[in-house]
Amino acid sequence: MSGAEGVRELGPVALAFARSGPFLGAQRHGSGHIHETWVARYGDANAERMLLQRLNPQVFPDLEILMENLRRVTEHVRAKLEATHPPELERRSLRLVPTRAGAWLHVDAEGAAWRAFDFVTGTRSVDTVESADQAFEAARAFGGFAAQLSDLPGSRLRDTIAHFHDLARRSQAFERSLQADLVGRAQQTAEETRRLRRALAALGRDLPAARLSSLPRRIAHHDCKINNLLLDTRTGEALCVVDLDTVMEGTLLSDFGGLVRTATCSAAEDERDLTRVEFDIELFEALARGYHAGTQGLLEPAEIGSLHAAGTYQALLDATRFLKDHLDGDIYFRVSRDGQNLDRARTQLRLAEKMLERREETAAAVARVFG
Repeated sequence: MSGAEGVRELGPVALAFARSGPFLGAQRHGSGHIHETWVARYGDANAERMLLQRLNPQVFPDLEILMENLRRVTEHVRAKLEATHPPELERRSLRLVPTRAGAWLHVDAEGAAWRAFDFVTGTRSVDTVESADQAFEAARAFGGFAAQLSDLPGSRLRDTIAHFHDLARRSQAFERSLQADLVGRAQQTAEETRRLRRALAALGRDLPAARLSSLPRRIAHHDCKINNLLLDTRTGEALCVVDLDTVMEGTLLSDFGGLVRTATCSAAEDERDLTRVEFDIELFEALARGYHAGTQGLLEPAEIGSLHAAGTYQALLDATRFLKDHLDGDIYFRVSRDGQNLDRARTQLRLAEKMLERREETAAAVARVFG
């Protein structure tokens, strides 16, 4: 969407937020599964930009909770940064833009809810890690984000998605969907179901429930992917952590696991050629070094002792979620073709199997890095 089309369709929404100058147009932005995002332009030839998002209430039914968490997190991160006087502060944290009425949400004529952020200039995002140095930088940034939020004042953040990264509950929900077989897809996923159950059992031996329950509860991002970072286009520095809708209480196993899941495999998340799904142990060690640097001594021994299995945990959790959504008729994750969620599940399952094969190497790498 751009030019006249953007003005016609998004004009009333864009003008609802506090920006000066005429609205010039908007273009779609990013590749997220949940919300729809545009970059809106205002003013003259040196156009000011703003990020507009139409929120998905099916995934986040309580948008007031969502926005209150987001406000607290972004204000706290900004305050922590201001105390250290970093260069270019405006590019290092998300900043919400209020509506002209002073609210954080705008509801359009069709009842859709919108929010807006300042656009962070001079940055890019990538879907695949391009080097070990970039993996280190990504993990350092997400580790630093966890450290920044370790002293968030006030009451605990409220859950935006209940039991979001609870693998046991996700597995139970998958089994219920398998039994219900609402759209008649259970038979075609018999092989994936068998492999998923086998991998879950192997993970349970490596990371038993008692150890999981002993991990400290912290504020976690819960979606630590390389494309949820804004990288400086000139230096490659990770400037800003984005996509904060799932920031809530959990374990940092989720965050490090998300990094491992997405950064150590160059195959697309919905890769059809499973021979391309490999696990890069060198990138894993770069992530461990970056996370160690970013968290600055925050992690307790129980957390460190679980990091080697974090990627497997997260890959199996997402395989379970994708396969469940395929069985349910693709009602949660947006799809652009038939069978896309099944392909996503197969990719994550293959990656988890690769990680399980190399669990001794990942444990050794964590031991080297964290001592």
